[in-house]
Amino acid sequence: MNPKDSSAPRGEEIIAPIRVRTAPEAGSQTDARRQPRRMGVAAALLLIAALTAGGLWWIGHLSRHPVETPSAAPPVEEPPPLPALPLKGGQGSSEPQHPSPQSPPAAAAPASPAASQNAEQAQAVRQRLSSAERLAAAGNLPAAQSDFQEALRLDPQSQPAREGLQRVKSRLAAEEFRRWMGEGFTALNAGDLTHAKDRFLKAKALRPEASEVAEALAQTDRRLRTERIEAARQKALAAEQREDWAGTLAAYEEALGMEPTLQFAQAGKERAAALVTLERRIAVFVNQPGLLDSDAQLENAARLLQEIQAAPPVGLRLRAEADKLETMVQTASTPLPVTIESDSLTEVSVYRVGRLGRFGTRELNLRPGTYTVVGSRDGYRDERLELVVRLGPEPIRVTIICKVKV
Repeated sequence: MNPKDSSAPRGEEIIAPIRVRTAPEAGSQTDARRQPRRMGVAAALLLIAALTAGGLWWIGHLSRHPVETPSAAPPVEEPPPLPALPLKGGQGSSEPQHPSPQSPPAAAAPASPAASQNAEQAQAVRQRLSSAERLAAAGNLPAAQSDFQEALRLDPQSQPAREGLQRVKSRLAAEEFRRWMGEGFTALNAGDLTHAKDRFLKAKALRPEASEVAEALAQTDRRLRTERIEAARQKALAAEQREDWAGTLAAYEEALGMEPTLQFAQAGKERAAALVTLERRIAVFVNQPGLLDSDAQLENAARLLQEIQAAPPVGLRLRAEADKLETMVQTASTPLPVTIESDSLTEVSVYRVGRLGRFGTRELNLRPGTYTVVGSRDGYRDERLELVVRLGPEPIRVTIICKVKV
């Protein structure tokens, strides 16, 4: 074809096939050499296409399902080397071989975040359980209890954690029980009974049905009761020394409240009660001397003095009160001279004594006390006065005359 032909478009190249004539033997050998190379190029192109399609799919998957970055990335495994493709006719080739385009490598599916979290939690639970078992075997029970509790918090359904925690709690309770009992017996032997009872009660709270606790508490209570009874007896003796009969009676009653059959407390209570009664009866007259103005009360006071004389020794203080009462009774029983003056026209009467009639002067012996003197006269208003008879430095004189006419 003529290159100067005006029918060809400008700017376009015209490629015409060129036929080359070769000998038949030479062409067959050339085609045989080119055939493996063409197959390798085709396989490489197919592999590139497959890898490109897989990469596009993975990018789309990540855009739809973003993957959280793990705290510690797992080691990346190297992909296995691609197998070499055998050449046609079983002969090797110096060019790289590629896998068959019909079986492209499948992309590995990523692990879900939930599965990773569950695996980490399970691993943490196993670590806690292992640590707790080692600590329990070493005798560090509080630390073992803490690890079992943490494992149970991470996995509330973990049966090993629950059983291990219960086992450690039982061992802790047993050790605490032995400690309370040991401290209780130490305090009991030292005589600190209150401290001992407190420790035994703590042990009882851990094992309410333990027989050794019941026996220890009974022994402590017996010694406490004996100690308190002795304290009450000493209190009663001290009150007797002070002649505090009310305090003595209270101390003996306290002892009998702990043990009703105590003979010393029964006898002491009876003696103290009698002295308390005497003390109170004496105080009635001593604190109210005017009661002895009554004949009946004077008689009661005299009878009380007789009872005191017949009673066992009452002590110096109560004896002094009894002596005071005796003096008062003697004074109240001794009459005193009293002079009553009138006008021989007035009728004179003295209550508790009787009618004295008309007189100018009359001498009477009256027991100390208060008397009422009345004067009366026909046509005159009655006169009335109060006569107090008490021992004193001056003689007792009184005048009564009716002077007001009616």
